Amino acid sequence: MILYILTALGIVLLIWAGLIYLRKALWDSVHRNLLDLEDKYGGKVIRNGFASRPVYKGVVHQADVTINFSTERGRRGRETYLDIAIDRSSPVSITIAESDWLRSQETDNPPSDTVVLAGKTRYHIMPAHNRKLERIITRDDFNAALARFNDLAYFFVGKTGTICEFRVTNLQKETEIDTLDARLQNIFIMLQTLR
Repeated sequence: MILYILTALGIVLLIWAGLIYLRKALWDSVHRNLLDLEDKYGGKVIRNGFASRPVYKGVVHQADVTINFSTERGRRGRETYLDIAIDRSSPVSITIAESDWLRSQETDNPPSDTVVLAGKTRYHIMPAHNRKLERIITRDDFNAALARFNDLAYFFVGKTGTICEFRVTNLQKETEIDTLDARLQNIFIMLQTLR
């Protein structure tokens, strides 16, 4: 009886150690990718623990940039997000939320009826019925920048800064320097369209 209990406990401990190793290997790979961003722009990659998520803090185009990761339980299981915060503000406050992501948030407020179609993706623009925003969202440069985003959950910019979240399915690939830098550059292009 004791042998069975010890064997079961050993198997559980092996599975637990394997899961920790896989998590650490994944975040080690992401950490190395963020170090490439550090090499290009300076800044610092911070990692507080053995299997913890790395965070990048640096300056890109004279703006403080923070890149980190979050997860939430969604309809399709646990989803991982790439979070980018930039201290670049805008004279106009706008939230651009992808329709499926917005529906998954199950908020009490109905989504805005101001909708932009970028490629095959629908985005809700908030606040709705704002004359300045209605002019901006019809411009070609705004629509081109929005269409270049892949897996954008939401984009918010206001007087306090900019926050974006992107759905991530392959952390190692989507944190490679070329992919991550292209996202950053497109955020700055989007910010230019809002001036």
